[in-house]
Amino acid sequence: MKIQPQQPSKKVLLFFVLALSVSYQALGVGFMINPTSHLTGIANAGSAVYDGSTAAISNNPAAMSLMSQKQIGGNFSVVVPDWSVNEEWDCSAEGNCADSNVSPVSVIPTVGLIRPMDNDFTWGVGLGAVAGAGLDYGKKFKTRPIITENTLQVVELMNSISWRMDEKWTFGIGVGVLHGSFEQKQDLPSLSDTSVDDITSIVEFVGLAQECEGIPAVVAACRAAALVKSGLNPATAAETIGSLSSYMGGETGTTVDLEGDDIGAEITIGATYEFIPGHRFGLAYHYLSDFTFEGSAKINGQLLSSETSQKPHMTLSWDMPERLVVSGSHKVTNDLNLYWDFERVFFDSFESTDLRMDGFHTMKIDRNFKDANRYAVGGEYGLDEKITLQLGFSYDESPVDDSDRMADIPVDDIFKTAFGAIYQVNDQLNVHGYVSLEFLGDAQVEQLASINGEKLGDSVKFDSDATLYVFGVSFGYKF
Repeated sequence: MKIQPQQPSKKVLLFFVLALSVSYQALGVGFMINPTSHLTGIANAGSAVYDGSTAAISNNPAAMSLMSQKQIGGNFSVVVPDWSVNEEWDCSAEGNCADSNVSPVSVIPTVGLIRPMDNDFTWGVGLGAVAGAGLDYGKKFKTRPIITENTLQVVELMNSISWRMDEKWTFGIGVGVLHGSFEQKQDLPSLSDTSVDDITSIVEFVGLAQECEGIPAVVAACRAAALVKSGLNPATAAETIGSLSSYMGGETGTTVDLEGDDIGAEITIGATYEFIPGHRFGLAYHYLSDFTFEGSAKINGQLLSSETSQKPHMTLSWDMPERLVVSGSHKVTNDLNLYWDFERVFFDSFESTDLRMDGFHTMKIDRNFKDANRYAVGGEYGLDEKITLQLGFSYDESPVDDSDRMADIPVDDIFKTAFGAIYQVNDQLNVHGYVSLEFLGDAQVEQLASINGEKLGDSVKFDSDATLYVFGVSFGYKF
């Protein structure tokens, strides 16, 4: 299959659906989340200074030197979403409503080992799923050219070392290896290779025709006007128009299943400073290499080809944001400890995502993300010698404005509240349980996509009601 080189800025518009379809998964990698652990019970407050969990291996290697004994720790969390979509069109009449709950249940396991060494050094290694996300809007949702469903898994192996300089200062560095994989499905109009000269007109026609509603005669007249306005030649595009009409009527078109994976790296450096006994500051900087997910697209049906089955090679580039975390811990009394976090996520480099497929032009999808902050406070209260209670709150700013948000990345601000309890079984073993409620913003979507600065599909407008319920258990064992 060959694509004519003239007017590439217009012809690429039809293929934007392919690039959009993998981006939610990749952004799952881009969200710099802390591993679930004892810290989850205080909403990850104090993440760069907390000395009660092996999560320090990833959060701030310098904090490992605050732990005087060899210990192993682990966590198992279950994320139960309650995520509904509020369409701003009559989806019941059009037959393109989203499923009642568009996000599936996911699990997040972690395990880590910290071992003090000679000469004031401490070593640690951790393994776990650091991201797991997905959406399932359903096969008929209006965004099906972009996404019907997707899943993501990201596993990290982190190797860290820290050094205690004196009673006040500790320093650390960690190097991690990431493996990310994704699968994404969508449903596109079936287009044969005879349609290739009409790509620009077809895309414009579909966008205009989506606005047509009313009785059949009115819809037919509206689509006829859209045909004229788009400049589509009925003599050469009749077959394509028929395919598009069936597709817009709810028929399945060409299904595309995108799969890819990549290996990435993370470097974390940090320090802690105890300026007076019981009061510490912590600082951690996280750098992740950019990803290029590589895999294939399984195409069942005609997609600008006479072939009804294709499997082209594909790659997706993804710029990863850096993170800076400042934390504090304060021993108020023998029973009460308070923690806080300030985190800056440098999302301003996330301007676009690029997809390359054999036989297609490179897709550049505008993202226009911006730097965002996270704020967290929490506390632990020792009820007695066995039980410690936890409470925490956090707020994550949205990294994208409503005008730039797309259905494939429906992220917004997040407010979290967490409750936990630690039970000290004996001098060596403790077990921990927690519940975290995460209230996502309305995630207003006002477009289908933005390509090279041009916003498309303004009939796609919806918001969400989303709450994530996170349940987990952790343990710590000292040798």
